[in-house]
Amino acid sequence: MSNNPDLNGSLGATQIGAVLGTFLFGIETLQTYNYYGEFSRDSRTLKMTVALVWFLELGHTLSAWHALYSQTVTFYGQLQYISSPPRSEEMTILFAALLYTVVQAFFANRVRVLSGRWHIMLVACCLNLLRFFANMATLGLLLHYSRVSILLEWRWLVSTALGLGIVVDILITVAMCHFLSRLRSSDSKTRTMVETLILWTIESTILTSAASITQIILFLTRTDLVWTCFYIIQAKLFSNSMLASLNGRRRFRTCEDEPSEIFHFVHTRGSTTDGVSCTFCESCSSDIDG
Repeated sequence: MSNNPDLNGSLGATQIGAVLGTFLFGIETLQTYNYYGEFSRDSRTLKMTVALVWFLELGHTLSAWHALYSQTVTFYGQLQYISSPPRSEEMTILFAALLYTVVQAFFANRVRVLSGRWHIMLVACCLNLLRFFANMATLGLLLHYSRVSILLEWRWLVSTALGLGIVVDILITVAMCHFLSRLRSSDSKTRTMVETLILWTIESTILTSAASITQIILFLTRTDLVWTCFYIIQAKLFSNSMLASLNGRRRFRTCEDEPSEIFHFVHTRGSTTDGVSCTFCESCSSDIDG
């Protein structure tokens, strides 16, 4: 009897990640459709950002499936294509890096809109760029050496990219929760709205940060590719959290006709556009254009 290699930690992880990622991409597609139907008054820049995120996710999903199909069908039985995967698998890194950059910049800008201050956004964007460069360096290594094992020799680089993502997530979350908590008042409607927004912020961060932490642990403690399963779905978690935050404004649409402290606060921060309060309620167009 021939000894068959254990593919659970390589092709198995890729397959699970691709299937779960496709499921999440379907949810994102539905969210994108709902977004354009519900928020036609949003700024063109914000609409283009949502479209960009969707197309990047499409490229990410197609790349993952092309890589999996190539390894399991086109090059069936040729084990060298597991340790030296097709270029399409490496391209998932490019699409994921661009997605992280766009989505985290979106949330960092929300902190600026909410607080009226630039320094937190600038710090988050600088760390975000460092993460992007680390991911590009990882992609460069894979393209140059054409073997996954090279990442084991550069563990610090991959770990740095993942760690920077966690730092940016936590920074944005803490800042958002801090500034939102300052909007609490004795008014029950305002207090409920603020608490809901804080809960949404924490929930989205828990998902993305948990995926990053799991990747780091698996990457540092194992020599297989189990960690790639979480890497594939993490990009989907980011884009879905962004769209969920945009579509969630439907719950607060009724607040537009009732003045409250939360809207007064945002307007008095010196925003240059009308409807900055729509970050929570109606259009959110100031998230990028403000």
